[in-house]
Amino acid sequence: MRHSRLSKLLVPTAVAAGVLAVGVAVLSADRGASPSSAQAYAAPAARTTDGTIARAEASLAANPRNVTALTRLASAFLDKASATGDSSWSVRAEATARNALQIDPRSVMAMDTLGILALERHQFAQGLSWSQKSLAIAPTRVSPVSIRADALIELGRYPAAFATVQRRLDLRPDLASYSRASYALELQGRRAEATELMVRAVEAGAPGSREQMAARVELGTLRLGSGDLTGAERDMRQALASFPNDDHTNAALGRVLAARGRLTDAARSFERALSIRPEPDDAIALAEVNDALGRADAAQANRALARGLTAKLVKAPGSNYLDAAQLNAELSRPSADEVERTRRARAARPSVVGDHVLGWVLTRAGRCDEADRAATRSLRLGTRDALMFFHAGMAASCAGNREEARTRFRAALALNPTFSVRWAPVAREELKKLA
Repeated sequence: MRHSRLSKLLVPTAVAAGVLAVGVAVLSADRGASPSSAQAYAAPAARTTDGTIARAEASLAANPRNVTALTRLASAFLDKASATGDSSWSVRAEATARNALQIDPRSVMAMDTLGILALERHQFAQGLSWSQKSLAIAPTRVSPVSIRADALIELGRYPAAFATVQRRLDLRPDLASYSRASYALELQGRRAEATELMVRAVEAGAPGSREQMAARVELGTLRLGSGDLTGAERDMRQALASFPNDDHTNAALGRVLAARGRLTDAARSFERALSIRPEPDDAIALAEVNDALGRADAAQANRALARGLTAKLVKAPGSNYLDAAQLNAELSRPSADEVERTRRARAARPSVVGDHVLGWVLTRAGRCDEADRAATRSLRLGTRDALMFFHAGMAASCAGNREEARTRFRAALALNPTFSVRWAPVAREELKKLA
């Protein structure tokens, strides 16, 4: 019903300075509604994951070479990994999918599982390769198109990525298509249109489903990033009403409450998120809130937790260093070894996200000219994100580009004056120094 209008909106009509008019949603340095699990690439299963595993294992007990059962089992293992945060399920998913491919080298479902797994591990070139193999066999299936789009965006190959988003929309105008298109528009600074499409993504989701909840959180995050704190809180609370024990939603509400200045309530939301599933970025956010509340000992404990969780993140099977680099840069001045590891990780993810992280790490390490170049590249699509503007402003200030620094700090604060408990006050102080 909304497909024809969205098709026109998302058709790439021009290339200006290398930037198309559309893009695709991926996994960002943030968690959230980015397609980080099997549900983002295929229709949600009507039955429970545990039930699927039990039935597939029963079928395999009778016939170990049952490829259909193997691929279903591999997909279910991916779902378990996403739901629990336990990477051992991902290891089992990979082994099961590869077993299926040994039996049937043309098993596109096994290829899709390996492609999704590669994306989750930030191995984007591998994800792209698996999607191409799957599409060569079955070119009209939606799942490999999704994988291809997400891989291309993270590899910084935006024209091809945008065209793939359009193809995904043409094949199936659903929650996953709308959310990808929304992220594309957000990347290019078209936040109002991005928000409209995330509203449509929420509407397209099955009422009360986890997918709809995740889309609603992403909608709230978009509103938060645009300074609509009332709308953001409404979205987060609606999501929590459906899934009160979801760690990401509790943390997302904490970020909104912190932006509203309700720091004690924000701390409780972050504490609840960490009690459900500890994540390093949530621990850092709680540390910043506790610092603002004058709870120095609690903040120190939060940062210690974040360091431990980040160390585990680096050691996880198939992990990419880029996320850890950004987290570590929030905690301390990066070492020379950390800078070089970040360079290598960015080379595997040469997108605006990769440039953003590299620019911030270089800034924190005092490598000012390099930092400014990387930060400037991170803004090449016209993205309007307060934290990106702030980081780019710090890089410009570090490099002595005073006018550019002023412009970026002002842009960050105009977009969202309370974008960070820790860094928004720094942005205002830097502007005073540069005046």
